[in-house]
Amino acid sequence: MTNEQIVSEIRNGYSVTDYMQLLYESNLPLIKKFIKPYAAYEPMEDLLQESYFGLWEAVQHYETSANVRFMTYAEYWIKQSVQRYLEKCGSTVRMPSHTRQKIARYKKTVQELEQELGRVPTNNEIADKMRVSVGLLPELRIQMQGVASLDTPLADDNNLTLADIIQADFCLEDETIGNVCRTL
Repeated sequence: MTNEQIVSEIRNGYSVTDYMQLLYESNLPLIKKFIKPYAAYEPMEDLLQESYFGLWEAVQHYETSANVRFMTYAEYWIKQSVQRYLEKCGSTVRMPSHTRQKIARYKKTVQELEQELGRVPTNNEIADKMRVSVGLLPELRIQMQGVASLDTPLADDNNLTLADIIQADFCLEDETIGNVCRTL
């Protein structure tokens, strides 16, 4: 039975669970190939589970009249599902997908300009190539910084941590409310 026939059976409502399992298992090596680039970010088992959801979406949207093989069509849905999963669950701090896309574009632009120019590009060169304002670049760099644990050692001897240097009586909530009241 071809993938297209299995999809047809699923869409007609015949043994949906069994046919989805058959579709998934018969295409597992190809699915693993699709999601291999994402394996560094999350455990493979989680990515495989998420790819099943992408496969389900592909079944829902597939049009046999388009003369496209099902797994060629499903690749988009599987990758999309895995990417969304990584965006939602992949980091400690949730970042909107449009911000992640800007950061990825920034990194790619810097890399291309470094190869092209043979040096570190200026902010103006980066902004021109990205077609954004120069003022956006510092904001992107801040968003690119990772999250540090309060237990991160600050010196080689591991005696001083980030938690040791934070002001003990500082209350972010009180400070924020005070700043808002002063501006009113």
